[in-house]
Amino acid sequence: MLHGWGFSSTVFAPLKDRLQADFNVVTPDRPGYGDDNAVTDADSPVAPLQSPSLVLGWSLGGLAAMRLALQQPELVSGLVLLAATPCFVNREDWQAGMDATVFAAFHQQVIEDERSAMQQFVRLNSGAKIDRSSRQVLTAHAGNARRQALLDGMEELADTDLRREVKNIKVPVLLLHAADDRVVPAQASHWMEEIMPTARLVEFPLGGHAFFLQKGREVAALIRSMS
Repeated sequence: MLHGWGFSSTVFAPLKDRLQADFNVVTPDRPGYGDDNAVTDADSPVAPLQSPSLVLGWSLGGLAAMRLALQQPELVSGLVLLAATPCFVNREDWQAGMDATVFAAFHQQVIEDERSAMQQFVRLNSGAKIDRSSRQVLTAHAGNARRQALLDGMEELADTDLRREVKNIKVPVLLLHAADDRVVPAQASHWMEEIMPTARLVEFPLGGHAFFLQKGREVAALIRSMS
């Protein structure tokens, strides 16, 4: 399980609990995240796989998961992409991401007032209908990252565009998204379902960007269906 921007891998704890009876679940932290906040090579946020794995990626972690499927196809048995996108920031020929002006403003907020930025991001991860339990989990796992790790992640989100490459992913792909996602529009997953030959999309009406906290039972069942 590869976590997203701003939250360490512990955000997956509720989902991990639902799956560990059926899987050997590994939840690595990106460089600069987690209890030790280790700083390693920012160009290699995810270590290469050592054995065949079903790889789950959430948001920024989804980009890393797609890269693994492209770089190590013999070791990726399948992908589960939660609220993921091949291109996070809008471009002239891509409008299924975050507005570039909004992204730039948030980037500046992270630089000037990291704590306020994280509080705002927790709110953005919530869906249209406020779920206090999910917000409490997000708040508890936000901010456990070095400042440089946050900035490196934002640079990765701004620069990465995998739209041309994802059509070459041949393993089974499960796309999970919430219609009320305010960080990554669900349109991105609809696009991937069309362009990726083995992709299947399941869209939840509510839940926001971190919908897997509200929909843990359903998400776990869908992941089991991949095995």
